[in-house]
Amino acid sequence: MLTARLAKERSQVYNCIVFNPTEIIFAPTTRCNLSCSHCRVRTSSTELPLADALDFLDRCANEGIERIGFSGGEPFLALDFLVAACKLAVQRDMLFDRLMTNGCWWKDQAELDASLKRIADAGFDGTIGLSHDAYHGQSPQLMAEFIQAAHRAFGARDCVEILSVRSPDDGAFLTGMKTLADLLGGSLILDDGEPVAIADRSSRTGEELAGELLSIPVLRSPRSAGADEAAWTSERWFKDDYCEGPGNVLYVHSDGTVAACCGFANENPQLILGTIQDAFSDIMENAAKNSHVQMCYESGLATHRAALEQQGTRFPGKTSDPCFFCDWLCKHGPSK
Repeated sequence: MLTARLAKERSQVYNCIVFNPTEIIFAPTTRCNLSCSHCRVRTSSTELPLADALDFLDRCANEGIERIGFSGGEPFLALDFLVAACKLAVQRDMLFDRLMTNGCWWKDQAELDASLKRIADAGFDGTIGLSHDAYHGQSPQLMAEFIQAAHRAFGARDCVEILSVRSPDDGAFLTGMKTLADLLGGSLILDDGEPVAIADRSSRTGEELAGELLSIPVLRSPRSAGADEAAWTSERWFKDDYCEGPGNVLYVHSDGTVAACCGFANENPQLILGTIQDAFSDIMENAAKNSHVQMCYESGLATHRAALEQQGTRFPGKTSDPCFFCDWLCKHGPSK
């Protein structure tokens, strides 16, 4: 585990006081069976080399990285990678975070069950992060089959959570979510009309239930604006969170580059710290010298935005999305 003392010692060694990663997220592939309009991942045929990735994971574990997660693309399209990485993480006594998936990559029930069993047998005991919203457009029946298969494979009713991006047609999505809850034998719990959980019908509070009772949290987030015109129409500027949402992570892209962020801006060169062939010390030293990383994690994007305005920069409008602003600065900022 990454103790407070170890974190302090690492910060002193690499002279990087604020950015101090505790998790590594692998995106073994950018391939996906869906083409969602809100997705910002650039697809390619490049696959993350397994041997190099495992070696990097081992070195990160030696440096106190305590947690591992998986993203993509659709990670289940790189199943052998997932299994091997999970086995090594177990050997190194690491914790598991989310394994993201669209839940509809499988061709038939046999493939679904076999794939989930391989992950469970490899030791994964984290959370299956099921991306389900109007943009993904999966049928409630398909999602119910996936969730039920996950319950069987992992032997737990709390192994899945739904991550959902809000959209203008949330009415249709809400209807589909109610259907999904019915198919699972539960009820959709709403808070001011917003879905927050699928829970056993005996629950009246909407609180997360444990044990054999059905409990599936529904975590909602706004869509990060994909077009500048839509992004600059907010009434207020975003507030600084110093990347607290994404957290201190090393994000490994399918091409082997390592970024300091798990948001959609992490493909920009300003957030790339090196590759999985580099020494961990080199990656941390690159982070310490990276002005954009330090701005995100230490001085704050909002502080930088205010300073730019004082220097005469005029933005197209206001945005409430710090991730969009970070991405915009990388692509169109005054330094460009």
